[in-house]
Amino acid sequence: MASKPSRSSPAWASLPNETLSGGIVAQIRTAVFNREIKAGEFLGSEAALSEQFGVSRMAARDALRTLEGLGIVEIRMGARGGVWVAQGDPDRLADALAIHLKLIDVSSGEVFDAQMAIEEKAAGLAAERRNDADLDDLRAKLDELAALKADLDRFADASMRFHEGIVLAAHSRILLAQFRALSLVLGPVLRPHLTSASATRIVRHHKLLLEAIETGDAQQAAQIMRDRLAYQRVKTISVENRKTQS
Repeated sequence: MASKPSRSSPAWASLPNETLSGGIVAQIRTAVFNREIKAGEFLGSEAALSEQFGVSRMAARDALRTLEGLGIVEIRMGARGGVWVAQGDPDRLADALAIHLKLIDVSSGEVFDAQMAIEEKAAGLAAERRNDADLDDLRAKLDELAALKADLDRFADASMRFHEGIVLAAHSRILLAQFRALSLVLGPVLRPHLTSASATRIVRHHKLLLEAIETGDAQQAAQIMRDRLAYQRVKTISVENRKTQS
């Protein structure tokens, strides 16, 4: 038998027939935004929710499937089954954001603009917030990167991991989710432009960046990141424009 809701549920409004499942979705989304319900809370069974909203079981089921697809609720089966508010999942957010960025066909310039805003801020925060474990992780990632200069495919992945390590050291879940989304979009764009010469420049840049983070110089770390990404932006877009014109 399913347990009772975690606490007093919001007063769900009964819905006219024409809104049905869409209205349920809207009310539960609003309740999340208003912090009336929180991650991990039990909302009730499908039958109980259909009764609370004044709709059929089918309408409630359709709404719950939509909410589950959005990652808002988790539907559990069995004796202790029912509908639960989902736990947040930053990786799912990053994946969904990346997919929608591709679907709306964002330009390389738009993606680079966002990357500069996110990673410049993250570099400065990393210099201020990094701990010993963060520094050990970044040093290991830099050593790995330097050892892979002759293997450009693996080097590209290692470089992205180093950048992710910087964002992790910033200790900002929002910046991390955005970075991971952009890395999914940027990876295929950047890889074709990687050469042995650019790999050497990247390692040199990353060493300077790590030194600024180690010394806690937030301004210098942000500046190094900004300069590197600005160079990368101009170079990549210039090559893309030449290909388009040819």
